[in-house]
Amino acid sequence: MLRIWASAELAIACAAVVAIFLSVLWQVISRYVPALNWPEVGEIANYSLIVLTFIMVGYLIGNNGHIVIQVIDYVAKGRAARMAVKAVSSACTAVICALLAWEAFELIQAYPNRRTAALEIPIWILYAVPLLGFLSGTVRAIVRIFQAGHPDPLFDSAEAR
Repeated sequence: MLRIWASAELAIACAAVVAIFLSVLWQVISRYVPALNWPEVGEIANYSLIVLTFIMVGYLIGNNGHIVIQVIDYVAKGRAARMAVKAVSSACTAVICALLAWEAFELIQAYPNRRTAALEIPIWILYAVPLLGFLSGTVRAIVRIFQAGHPDPLFDSAEAR
């Protein structure tokens, strides 16, 4: 199930990168061809970057691609100490992600009728992206607590499996 969810996260992230590229390209071209000026394209680029950032939270946590303090791994001697460090750091990550997911949920509840300026996208949709990302991060961090005894997989950004 987590692999299917990871594939969906990667697909959304790839779509966001393409949207950012095309939006910025459109903005550059519209500087030289004023007839192509479209104010909404800036919002597309900005919100695509937000989507890219938050949708990848769970994926990176689950695939050991998040920033971790490697120094503790080198200082901690023995398998039990390393396992404890991994379990505690995963538990902290799970709690932080859960709190951030709760905050995203509260923002959805607080602003149900607001819309973006140019595209008129409901703001709750934009807050739903961090909610999904942090919920995914929470689940993956909890899974990592139970995998603390296993060696971490090397992060492969190319996904060459």
